[in-house]
Formats: sequence, C-alpha cells, structure tokens
Amino acid sequence: MTANSETVNHNTENIKLGLNVFLWTILSAILNFIILLSLTTIATGLSTKTIGERIVEISDDGKRTVLTEIYYDKTTTSSTDKTTAIQSSSASSNSSSTEITASSSSNGGTSSSSSSNTNKSGNTTVAGDKTTQTGTTLPENQRREGIRTEMTAGASLALDIISQLFMLILFVSMAYSKVWERGDKDRNSVQFGRMSEDKSRGIQVGLYAAIPSVIFYIVLVLSKLGFVSDGYYFFYRFLNITFIPFINRVVGTGIFKTSKVSWLSLLGILMTLIILPLICHIAYLLGYKQISLSEKFIYKDSKKRKKLRKF
Repeated sequence: MTANSETVNHNTENIKLGLNVFLWTILSAILNFIILLSLTTIATGLSTKTIGERIVEISDDGKRTVLTEIYYDKTTTSSTDKTTAIQSSSASSNSSSTEITASSSSNGGTSSSSSSNTNKSGNTTVAGDKTTQTGTTLPENQRREGIRTEMTAGASLALDIISQLFMLILFVSMAYSKVWERGDKDRNSVQFGRMSEDKSRGIQVGLYAAIPSVIFYIVLVLSKLGFVSDGYYFFYRFLNITFIPFINRVVGTGIFKTSKVSWLSLLGILMTLIILPLICHIAYLLGYKQISLSEKFIYKDSKKRKKLRKF
C-alpha cells in the first residue's frame, strides 16, 4: 500500500468516525432536552408557588389570548378576579334581583315568592359564570393555566449550573467513548506495523464532527449581519440544546431576535464549538496511551481490567 492510498483511507476513516460521533451528539441532544425539561419542572415546583390561574383561548392558527386572570387572596383561600367578566355579570344579576324585589314590595306580599325565585335564578347564573371562569367546564379551544411566582435569581442560576453540568457530562461521555476506543485500537495497529502513528487523529475526527455546528454558527453570524431571518437565533438555541443554559447566561433570557444579541455574546457562543474537537483530542490520546478514566474512579479486579478496558 502506497503512502497516498494510506492517507486517503486514513482520512475516509476519520470522516466516518466524525459522522458517527456527530450522530451520537444528536442522541445526547435529545436526552439533554429531556433532562432540561425534567430539572426545570423540579426546580419550578420547589422554588415557586401557585398564586392564581388564567383562562387562555387558543385560536386555529395557534394564537393565544388571555381571557381572564384570577389571583388568589394572600390572607384567605378565596380568589380575586382581575378581570371584569364576573363582576359585570354579578352586578347585572344583583341589579335585576333588586329591581324585581322592589317591584314586588310595592305590589304587595303576594309577589315575595316570585322575588325569591328570581333572586335564586340570578345567583345561579352568577355561579355558572364563575364555574366557567375557573375552568371546570370550558370550550375545547380554551384551557386553564396556573399562575406561579417567578423563580428567584439564585434558584435560576442554580438550575442553569446543575442542568448544564448534567448535560455536558452526557454530551462528553457519548463523544469520548467512541474516540477513546479508536485510540486504543490504533495503538495496537501501530505496534504491529499496520499503520503509522498519528496522535492528531482525535482532533481531526472532532473537527469533522463539529462541521454541522460550525455551519449553524456561520448562519447565526449571517443573521446578525442581516442576511438571514432575524428570528434565526430562536431556532439556533434549540439546534445547540446541549449548551442552552450557558447560551442563556451569555446572551440573556427573553431574547429571541438575533439583532438583540451582542457581538460579545456571539463570541461567547463561539466557545461552545471548541468543546467537541477538544474532547475528541483528549479521548484519542488517552485511548492511545490506554489510560482509562473509568478505572481511576471505579475499582475493578486486575484480571477483569484487561478484558474490560474501556475509556
């Protein structure tokens, strides 16, 4: 085999391994999305409390319209409606009942039972309105949502740190294990003369695996320059879901337009592109030197280590 053909085969293997690593990062992104949702739900439940509820109407095109909001009283278990829907209905019913009662009184005692029945009917109407507003019987395009207090700055920071840590560990482990195994196999191939040594192979694989992320980032820069839709940043966050807690801290929450993202923040996001090639480089070197991090932290019998030597 000539040197040129060996180089071509070597590059082809690197591309295939880079594609394999990229596919594993997609799987880690899906799992990380589940982790993020789970941790966010837990943190929200522990650090916030329900202070009211709202009725939301959803149109056919997905547009949300808040119909009413009810905030619970701080001192009692009753609720205070912040809209006028119930109040106007109640006022109308009470006014009608008062007029009938007054008319009954002027016409004599024989109309008192009619007044009583009319008053009960009015109260029933108000109760029906309240039932609808609290969401026990709502149309199909309406739903009730709880209103909760906002998460404190400290709780939000703790959530971002913990979620980013868990997501990064999963991301690293999936990319690391594949490249470590390749480094371990290459060491044996070099020792038996089947291939030449190339300790930069790990970073080459990492660069191939990072090509899609680089493309997504280039499009983000083009969006900042005005060549791509200003709403691209909203989608970019989910394309880079593994680092979304870090990105939210760098850019800030509540920003969904690329034009609102500063150039300094874009530079901070660029740092996330370095992580995958760096992981692959370190994993390959450790695999090539047959240094297993798992064996450093997890005890194994010396006889089993040779059989189960992995990353």
